[in-house]
Amino acid sequence: MKRFYSFFAMQCVLASRSKIALFWSFVYPVAMLLLMLSVFGNMHKGGASDADPRLATLTGVLVLTIMSGGIFALVTVLASDLQSGVYKRLKITDLRPLHVIFALMLRQYAIIIIGAILVLLAAKLLFGVTPNGNIASTIFLTTIGSILFCSIGFIIVNVCARPPAATAIANMVFLVMLFLSGSTFPKTFFPAWLTNAAQILPASHLFDLLQGQLYYGESLLDNTKSLAILLAMCLVLLIAAIKTFKWK
Repeated sequence: MKRFYSFFAMQCVLASRSKIALFWSFVYPVAMLLLMLSVFGNMHKGGASDADPRLATLTGVLVLTIMSGGIFALVTVLASDLQSGVYKRLKITDLRPLHVIFALMLRQYAIIIIGAILVLLAAKLLFGVTPNGNIASTIFLTTIGSILFCSIGFIIVNVCARPPAATAIANMVFLVMLFLSGSTFPKTFFPAWLTNAAQILPASHLFDLLQGQLYYGESLLDNTKSLAILLAMCLVLLIAAIKTFKWK
């Protein structure tokens, strides 16, 4: 366990030195918040009569923050480290694949939480937007989303031989979920077939659940179907990330 904490601390230091990881984790989400609230802030409508339509936009940026920290920030750093042989050398220590995976997920979770706090602070201080909902439920959904998207990041790195390929696939996966989940454009603009197709994306269910919390002020029990699907996806993807893990 001591070696696990040492590895976790080392990864936190390395992440703090990665300009690419810092950009995708902190700069990109805040920049998107400024853009989307300035240009598309009132695009989302149709909620409760007293709900601020900008809360739906804020929800989308939070989903973007979780995806960016779990996919891009993880893939860019991990793919480079695997190619350089860093983890191959760790194989001779008493660290196990689970230790590596959970330490990196814990690091990304901390980064995602910080990024989400920055987004919420920017929304409050610059635009006067304050989210509704239960804080504990929001943190719970953020945790599940972090594990899920980090698992996707691990799977991408594990199946790709080179960092450029991993980055390209991560970019494709990220953009598909970004545009079809409702995070950037309301699903009401989609044709029925596209709305139905988007339900296979984990980001779509995460957005629906977070929107229920932050925009509509609902309980998690009000959307048990999406919650069950999201939890099932998280479990399956986590198992896949563990099974496909490789040291090089």
